[in-house]
Amino acid sequence: MRPRYLLLVGFPIDSGLVRYAAERTGLRIAHATERFAVLVDEACRSLEIDADSMVIGTLFHRHGPPRATEMLGEAERAALVQGGREALLKSWWGGYLGLWSKGGTIQILRDPSAALPCFRARSGGTQLFASDVELLSLAGADLGGIAWDRLGRFLYSSGLPTAETALGGVGVLLAGEVLILDGASETTTRGWSPWDFVTPRNGEESAATAERLRRVVEQCVSTWSSLYRHPLLSLSGGLDSSIIAACLARSNRNAACLTLYTDDPAGDERAYARSLCDELGLSLEACRYDLAQVDLGHALGAHLPYPIGRAEAQPYEAAHRAIAARIDADAFFSGNGGDNVFAFSQSAAALADRMLSEGPGAGAFATLRDICRHTNAGPLRVTRAAVRVARQPPGYRWKPNLGFLHPDLAAALCGLLFAHPWLEAPRGALPGKAVHIAGLLRAHLNLESDRSRIASLINPLLSQPILETCLSIPSWQWREGGRDRAVARAAFAEWLPREIVERRVKGTPDPFCGEIVRRRRAELRERLMDGQLARHGILDPGAIEEALRPDRQTTGEENVRLLELVNAEAWTATWSSRLCNEPLPARA
Repeated sequence: MRPRYLLLVGFPIDSGLVRYAAERTGLRIAHATERFAVLVDEACRSLEIDADSMVIGTLFHRHGPPRATEMLGEAERAALVQGGREALLKSWWGGYLGLWSKGGTIQILRDPSAALPCFRARSGGTQLFASDVELLSLAGADLGGIAWDRLGRFLYSSGLPTAETALGGVGVLLAGEVLILDGASETTTRGWSPWDFVTPRNGEESAATAERLRRVVEQCVSTWSSLYRHPLLSLSGGLDSSIIAACLARSNRNAACLTLYTDDPAGDERAYARSLCDELGLSLEACRYDLAQVDLGHALGAHLPYPIGRAEAQPYEAAHRAIAARIDADAFFSGNGGDNVFAFSQSAAALADRMLSEGPGAGAFATLRDICRHTNAGPLRVTRAAVRVARQPPGYRWKPNLGFLHPDLAAALCGLLFAHPWLEAPRGALPGKAVHIAGLLRAHLNLESDRSRIASLINPLLSQPILETCLSIPSWQWREGGRDRAVARAAFAEWLPREIVERRVKGTPDPFCGEIVRRRRAELRERLMDGQLARHGILDPGAIEEALRPDRQTTGEENVRLLELVNAEAWTATWSSRLCNEPLPARA
């Protein structure tokens, strides 16, 4: 069972709405005051700080035992009352919302890992916050229809998390953000910023850095897994999920693994997965990506207020649900976010960082050599690229995805400011760190896949202690030896098979994407050219018609985008039907 919660805030709270919400959702009222009420299911904890302050969700003590906190002690409550959100962020981590009510002001903090969703809406004068949109709807939220302008921005913005969604009346509280409600007014501020953790430890040797990373990753995985009796891990033959597998095995959790494979060797990693599981003593299931399981009219992410995922992931989700049911798994674990957290990059930003930090010299030359080995680019090309990066203004320039969008929409959005608190780089920020932080943001929209509806989906590599540790490691250390994610490889070299630690090629389901487009070309063309996205001026029918000509071979990039867009089309059909055909009963 996944944690579900509903938070109602009012000035004062509508007690009738609270009772109505409890009746409609089946959640129990865990705490209620004149200003707010907290409703939770059996899987969601609610920890009282004092009569006017709460933590909703899963909380772990940073320096305590590897298990969830069931009750706060007197000294802990006093520290959280006095220190507020700063004390919570410093001494605790997990997947939670923190809430403090004082006088006429309420502060709500969402944890930095985005582990606990937080969608928001209104019901009259009451603000609602919930783990999912269904709870908002059941509680009588004032939901609108599909916001087509927002949906266009979403598809243009290439995965940037924002406070808006593609459903009218529904918003999001961003990870690490604090919402301050003062009567009818509200403001937001950063509770946690990745830029506070980018300062490296002076004089720390590479071996010590790797050991520090290993310890924090092992601790976080062990702590998360303590909540479950039989987790199912999504396992490729790659580094990130293999690290999770090793930590689960060392924690003596009754974990099982599942890998999916394509008919094309590029997407078949069973040999690596078997080697790992044999060494760790973990069971392994293998399922094939089956074209028969792809329904282009089915929407992944239909439970969310924006479309996520691509059509080729349907067999992946189906396999996880089937295996979980067969082995009675009670949670899904994933290495999702590993590339982002472990600073995977093929750019020259690490060389720019080192030159800006240390100037030209032996260190910069070593990083130049590492990048050349990693990318097979020549030293002159890498050096020129690093100089260009170093001369750019601080911060990361988020790039839109124009693929198959209507030219009028692209023109209207060309001046759109891609804004997010984490993208606001301080003066003197290193470009490689800006890239690293932007990568963390890219993981946030992929944390609530369809299987998360039947059991908790845990992405332990995005845990706050791991984020903070990885941010403190200089970008050039992640490229040492001409390898990506070098510090993580070194940290777990003794725990993993050598062939996994030294892998330089990633497996990919991209061949399966190409197979779907080739065999379902006519259906793709019909759905995208005649669908709602085209009718609302979001897609360019001419570009789609050209790409899907019978005699034309699509590129890998086009395949990925087409399958993303056909999933978005299915999402619009699902929500259009749901909003029209499922009116909420009136509240007495």
